[in-house]
Amino acid sequence: MRARWFVMVMAGWLWGAVAAQAAIRIGQPLVRVGPHAVIVRLSSDAHVVWRSFSLSDPARVVVDLRGVVLPGGRALWPEHAPPLRDIRAFTHRNGMVRLVFDLTSKASYALNSLPGGLTLSLATGGARSFAAAPRPAPADPAPALRGPAHLAPISAPVAPPDIVIAVDPGHGGIDTGACGIDGICEKNVVLRIGRDLAALIDATPGFHAFMTRTGDYYVPLRERTALAEEHHAAAFISIHANALPDPEGLDIRGAEVFMLSQHGVSREARWLARSENSADGGGGPRFGAGSGFLHNILLNMTQNGTRRASYDLARDVLRALHTIGPVHVDHVEKANFEVLLSPTIPSILIETAFISNPHEALRLNNPAHDEQIAHAIWEGVMRDAPRLRARLGMTPGPRLYIVREGETLSGIAQRFHVSIAALRAANGLHGGILQAGASLRIPSG
Repeated sequence: MRARWFVMVMAGWLWGAVAAQAAIRIGQPLVRVGPHAVIVRLSSDAHVVWRSFSLSDPARVVVDLRGVVLPGGRALWPEHAPPLRDIRAFTHRNGMVRLVFDLTSKASYALNSLPGGLTLSLATGGARSFAAAPRPAPADPAPALRGPAHLAPISAPVAPPDIVIAVDPGHGGIDTGACGIDGICEKNVVLRIGRDLAALIDATPGFHAFMTRTGDYYVPLRERTALAEEHHAAAFISIHANALPDPEGLDIRGAEVFMLSQHGVSREARWLARSENSADGGGGPRFGAGSGFLHNILLNMTQNGTRRASYDLARDVLRALHTIGPVHVDHVEKANFEVLLSPTIPSILIETAFISNPHEALRLNNPAHDEQIAHAIWEGVMRDAPRLRARLGMTPGPRLYIVREGETLSGIAQRFHVSIAALRAANGLHGGILQAGASLRIPSG
């Protein structure tokens, strides 16, 4: 009997040890206060299974996580970050961990699973709601939180952003942009990509994303540029989906990246710019190929070094996009897009794919593929980060890369043109196995 009891105790201890080893670790939350949303980043060392819902009276967002271990510490939440008031964490039934985000008032929210963790975005009071509605509350809402199950709230210091990247999802509202098969429209696709990109940027230390629109509404072209300047953006990225009339548009495919130019514009680029610029029905000076207004803007950009910076950023993003699929043109293109008219902010416009091509339209309608596009754009921005820092007079920091499922050290070294030894040294690595979601420092080549 005693031997049997001993075996049971040892089996229980071994199971507990294995379970603890297999548990996913959640890092301290990072809170960023943006112009449209309060963003809470929960880092993790593996993929997290989650569900979420919102409740009223009092207003709160509930996120359930399976198989995770929470950090300790006490929360010190800033009073200037409404609608977020507090975060509580405790172990719920069946070993699930529950996070409760207490709000000062009911707010629209979006929860995204990205490489390296989860990102919760809470719309601020003056912002329009997120297009994606919160998931409905389950039939049996959780009882009031009480008793010994409570853990100390999680510490979450606010980190001031170093580099602001303006993310501009094109079109919106009454302006649908181009539409393809099954009513797949540009405004919806690029908003999803924009949100994924903004979440990745916000999850990167030293960076912060500002979105020119966070929902299904239209922002005039000049206002988008003005908003980026108002928020002191270091770069402006406008996201679109290309289209050409039938029958040519049915077969053409691939991504394109543009910068502003008055000269060297192809016939296709001129048609595309005319199409995008026509979204603004009125207001603001109009310009054509020989406009003195455009000439003066380009002259100012040259004097400020903005054109060269735009080209460098566009080239890095185009190279990154090339790794996930075909590109339509393998060099940075030029066109007179009105949305790229800031004389001081490096600005690029990305045509992610041809929505007029049925095959590409269906891919663009797949959130997983859109996340791939967002990750590639983010990677391009990270490649350009040392130049952005130098332009801002900041100390150059290392490029960061988030490891994706199935990637190897040799593959990442080849992509960034560095040696495996340099990668190991920069990150203190000894083995060859990489954890998906981990951040790697990329040394200069």
